[in-house]
Amino acid sequence: MRIGIIGAGIGGLTAAIALKSAGHEVDILEKRHVLKQLGVGLGVGGNAIRALKQYGIDKDIRAAGNPLIECQFRTDRDELLNTLILSLSEEENITVQREQLHAILLQHNDADIHLIKDVVRIKDFNKPTLILQDGAKYQYDLIVAADGVHSNIRRQMFKDSEAIYQGYTCFRGTSKDVAVDHNVALEYWGETGRFGIVPLKDNQVYWFCCMNAEERDTEFRNYNKKKLLQYFQAFPDTVLETLEKTVGDPIQHDIYDINPLKTFYKGRVVLLGDAAHATTPNMGQGASLAMEDAVCLANQLKKYPIDEALKAYDKLSVNHTKKVILKSRQIGKSAQLENKTLIKARNKALKLVPLSFLEKQTFFLSHRHIN
Repeated sequence: MRIGIIGAGIGGLTAAIALKSAGHEVDILEKRHVLKQLGVGLGVGGNAIRALKQYGIDKDIRAAGNPLIECQFRTDRDELLNTLILSLSEEENITVQREQLHAILLQHNDADIHLIKDVVRIKDFNKPTLILQDGAKYQYDLIVAADGVHSNIRRQMFKDSEAIYQGYTCFRGTSKDVAVDHNVALEYWGETGRFGIVPLKDNQVYWFCCMNAEERDTEFRNYNKKKLLQYFQAFPDTVLETLEKTVGDPIQHDIYDINPLKTFYKGRVVLLGDAAHATTPNMGQGASLAMEDAVCLANQLKKYPIDEALKAYDKLSVNHTKKVILKSRQIGKSAQLENKTLIKARNKALKLVPLSFLEKQTFFLSHRHIN
């Protein structure tokens, strides 16, 4: 079967690896002129590690990454609120630089990648043809759209599927030689924002900070390391040390998700990753879900004819990812509170939450059926 994949990001590359391995003829169309990935570190959840085992990719991710055992939630005065134990899952959670993960997937990929191929629409979803910005047309038996949160293809397939701004912006960066436990992630929640520090391999960390803001806020667009230091000056010393030791310039972007879709396909066109279920980063599942999607889709195409396979992919994906979108959205709303009374109540409640309850909130992540 001839399969066209839109997007050469993490989801698109994983799909290409899985589908090519199953014997399909695969093309990847990427609108950019280079494959270099922007971004900093990310987490590869145990669910994704499990999914990637059949291709041997998990070994390379483990070698490049750092195992994460727990995540501590603290106030901006360094008071412990609660701890989420990550090592209880079947597979380790691994942190890795996005660029490294992308390079690993490129090494495993044998499909052809065509750069500067900007897909603007699809003609005839049942016999799908890609229409490019330059007017060129490509016809395939199946098209996989992995073109991200602002997916053109999703918006063409489904009305009211625009990305929704969630009310806060985010800065990210990488720092070296910060004095933290390299198996423990930290999140500091305060009324002016929150700051996270996540260990990587080789004595590095990636960090993120989220502040409530207007969409495309002009003030925050001008922020740099110096301004972030001023903004978080009342936070613990670990936060200030992390910002001081930032390598290069921080990256800033607004946070979006989408309302859960009822299906991920139309005719012979199927959505994958953020194009299907863009979620806020509060559960650290964006990349992991995309890679799981890719393996799940390939597995269904091995078992069933194409139409049955797409139905099976839907059944295994739609409800699961809906749960992630809604839980992650709710975590963001709670973490971004500004009202002192509500923050006090939230902190008190979070301290009382038993570990078993926190485990239940994330247990489903490692139990998605993809075979």
